Formats: sequence, C-alpha cells, structure tokens
Amino acid sequence: MIKKILNISLAIIITAALIGCGSKPAAKDAAGDSAAAQSTAAQTAAVQEGSSDQEDGSDGENDPEKAAESEQEASSESIEIPETPYAREDGGVSIDVFAMDTYMNLLAYGDHAEEAVVAAAEEIHRIDDMLSTGNPESEISMLNTAGTGAVSEDTLRLIEESQALYKETGGLFDIAIYPVMKLWGFPTQEYRVPAEEEIKTALKTADVTKIMVGGAADTPQTSAAAQSTAAATARDAAEGSTAGGQTAAQTAQAPAEASAAASAAAEGTTAAAQAEVQTPKTQITLGIPGMEIDLGGIAKGFTSSRVMEVFKEHGVKHGLVSLGGNVQVLGDKENGKPWRVAIQNPESELDYLGVLDIEDKCVITSGGYERFFEKDGVRYHHIIDPRTGYPADSGIISATIISKDGTLADGLSTSLFIMGKEQAEKYWRSNADKFDYILEDKDGKLYVTEGAADLLTTEAETEIVKK
Repeated sequence: MIKKILNISLAIIITAALIGCGSKPAAKDAAGDSAAAQSTAAQTAAVQEGSSDQEDGSDGENDPEKAAESEQEASSESIEIPETPYAREDGGVSIDVFAMDTYMNLLAYGDHAEEAVVAAAEEIHRIDDMLSTGNPESEISMLNTAGTGAVSEDTLRLIEESQALYKETGGLFDIAIYPVMKLWGFPTQEYRVPAEEEIKTALKTADVTKIMVGGAADTPQTSAAAQSTAAATARDAAEGSTAGGQTAAQTAQAPAEASAAASAAAEGTTAAAQAEVQTPKTQITLGIPGMEIDLGGIAKGFTSSRVMEVFKEHGVKHGLVSLGGNVQVLGDKENGKPWRVAIQNPESELDYLGVLDIEDKCVITSGGYERFFEKDGVRYHHIIDPRTGYPADSGIISATIISKDGTLADGLSTSLFIMGKEQAEKYWRSNADKFDYILEDKDGKLYVTEGAADLLTTEAETEIVKK
C-alpha cells in the first residue's frame, strides 16, 4: 500500500511541477510530458527500499532480507500490467509495459500510433528475452553458463559497443563486472557485504578485452523457443480442429483434418524456424574461466533507441518512451513544443532536480538511489567501481546524460557516475559532440555542460562546464 501511495504522490508532484514550470503550459500540453514522469516515479518508488521501511514505522535501517522481500513483491505486482494500448484525450496512443525489471510507458501520435506502440512493446520483450541474465534461455545466460556460444546480431553489436566504451572510459564501463555484482547480491536481492578476498578473486575475471569475437557459428541451432512454438502451434491446430459441436460425420472426419492442420502448422512454423536458423550468428568466447557478462548497463538505452526506430517504421513523427529512469523522445510534441522531462532528485523520491526541454534526444540518469541496501548503518549501492569492486564513491550522487544515442547515453551515465567531476569534464571535452551531462554532487550542486544548460530549468545551484 505504501509503495502505491508513493508512486501516485511522485507522479502528481512531478506532473504539477511540469505544469507550473516556465511559462505554465496548458494542462493538455503538460499531459504529453507526464508519461515519462509517472513511469519513472513508479520505478523509483518500487526500488527505493529505505523510505518505505521508514514509513512502515521501523527505525529506518534497511535490512537486506526486507529489501529483497520488498523488491520481489514489487516485481510480482508489476507483472499484472495488461499491456493494452489506450487512446489519450490529446490524440496519442499509449501502452504500459513491464520488462527488464521495470515499469515502462510508450506514447505515440499518428495514424498508425496503436500499431506502433504494440510493435514497440513486442520489440522490448524480444530484447529482454535475448539479454536478461534472469532468463536461463537468454543468449547472455547461455553464454555465461557455457563460456562460449553463438549470439545474434543485436547481442554482438552490444558486446562490441561495450568493448569500445570499456577502452574509452579506461575500464570504468565493464560488462564483465557481473560476478562482483553477484557477490554483493544485487542481481538476486540476496544482499551481503562480501569479503575483500572474494572481491579480488572476482575482479580477476572482469576484463572485457578477453572477450573473443569469432566467425559465424558452425552449427546454428533452432532456439528452444522456436521448437516450443512449433509444437504448441501444431497441438493447438489439432485441438482446434476437434473442438466445438461437431456432427457424427464431422467427428469421424476430425482426425484426418486435425492431422492435416497439424502438418500445415508444423510446416509453417518449420519455415519460421528455418528462417531463424539462417539468421547470422557469431561465436563469442569469454576468455577467462569464471567470466560472466551483463549488458544491463547498456540494454535500456539500446532498447529506447530501437523503440524510436520502430516508431519511425510505422510513420510516427512524435513519440516518447520511458523505461524507468531512461526517457527518449522522437521529434517534438504535436503542438511544436519540446518534450519536458523531469530529472529525479536522488535525495527525495518526491522531488526533482530540474526539467529538460528536449527534441530527438534521450535523457538517462544513473544514481545510487536506484538500488541499494544498508548494513550496519552503511549504504551500499549497485554501481560498482571496477577498479575496487566496491560501490563507486566519486563524490557524484547522480549522473544524467543527454544524447541522440540511447546506447551511448546509458553506458556513459554509469561511467561518469564512477569517474567523478574532474575526470567527467575531461572526458566530455574530448567527446562534446556526442553528449551533454548534468552531474549532482553530495552537496546538491549541479555541474551542467553548456549544451545542456540551454535545455535545463532548475532552482538548484549550478556551475556551467564549458569547452
């Protein structure tokens, strides 16, 4: 109950802030912006254990076991989202989705907006099924288990982009940090503070340069999902042919018809399976025993960019997707005004740092407030510094990236959080054509690159970072 109240409260506060900010746009204009705020609010409240424990009347100490129970409860409640498109009063079509362990909202405008959001939701689930470390049949899980395996074009692309970002950030963006994450219990919510020796051992596998990309796989296999679909389709065809109120003659004839239907269905599914087999696969080998990878630090940004591509394929020119703390927009709003996106305040789930006016960009924020636990009065968050194996402590508590490239922005939001102010400034000056950022330090001061300063409305103390 408390979690639901927090969700609603944050959505109301951020929406009200958007309405009241700047030149006080009409309620209809603000409605087009609130989807991102509402989805982000739900995701934030669902994972922010500290405040809900305190609201329950406890002493505010966040027990790892209670934190795990809270996250599992939130996850089980989330799966009930119907994922049915619905029309909005402003002419847009929206759909709510639960995937990648977070609430999402998609919004599109145009003649084919409904088809667009449905297709985009399907694409989100496809990517989640492919990359999820929690799904034992995903490409990443099977690769981690076997140490080698054939992956699809999208997975290969993300691995290669992660390798490039690993080099560019001096190893701070590290998809091979997953064994260390598991030691801390973040993937399973079984939280603990690992021993230093455990961390040192796990860090020996966290070298992305040892991931080897080979040629096309010699024996591509039809996926278990494809095989299961073929069997289910054939079974359904057979059952469907014998169902209903049949006459005696029809009943006698049903076995042959069912067999024919099953054969036809099997042939159709086999063709689909063959098409999947023919899709190019590339062999990946994790070059260190015990190495495991997790693309979660880049997957949502990649997914939001893919949603924009799906929207364009359906003729959509104005749209938005909010994936937890990730927001990406297509074009401007239908009224010609920019989209307005609120940035979560890491110090308060009922407040925000400021509002960005954006077009054709994404806004992706990382912070220790997203996932954490407390032990013996110390808070441990999920953003691990690959140099130490411990939660990053750079003096930055929130890193927001603004870019046209969702994949890059997702990876950099984590990297700059770990870098800290000085190193982030140096990195940005070498890559200012690709992104802008907003960093918040422990004192609440914002460091804003000059490209983002023109887009930001905030009451916080700011320092403009110039080239």
